[in-house]
Amino acid sequence: MLKASPSSRQEEDHRQGLKWLLRLTKLIHSVASDPEFPDKSLLGQLAQMCQLEESRELFYNRMPEAEAEMIFSEAFPNGR
Repeated sequence: MLKASPSSRQEEDHRQGLKWLLRLTKLIHSVASDPEFPDKSLLGQLAQMCQLEESRELFYNRMPEAEAEMIFSEAFPNGR
């Protein structure tokens, strides 16, 4: 998805698949968080869920160009 130019259908399939993957991961996390759950090592693996959510946000909810330019100008007042 990052290097290719996906069709709108491929992009929507990816978005929907990712949405369901996150939902299922949250469900598994809630079960694994139970104090009586036998395999605590699973929690460490599920910690990457936050990383996946952040990646989804960056990929599908991009910052508008004007906002990015404003932040860049404030951070680097002398230009690039």
